[in-house]
Amino acid sequence: MSHGACGGRAMAARVASAGPLAVAATKRIARSSADWTLAEGWEEQERIIAPVFVSEDAREGAAAFAEKRGPVWSGR
Repeated sequence: MSHGACGGRAMAARVASAGPLAVAATKRIARSSADWTLAEGWEEQERIIAPVFVSEDAREGAAAFAEKRGPVWSGR
């Protein structure tokens, strides 16, 4: 199976449709995690991701899913 330009575009579209806080947290983890030990990785990921789970965007994502509609992200 080829993972060429079409696969990359599809992945980019999926990332672009995700909540901006989650994308920013994921990028931060990806950029920072290379030097973390396993224990540090779990601790740091939790610290970075925790605020995303209590954000307005998290509530919007759950509401949009329940209402079977696309989310309207606020970045808050």
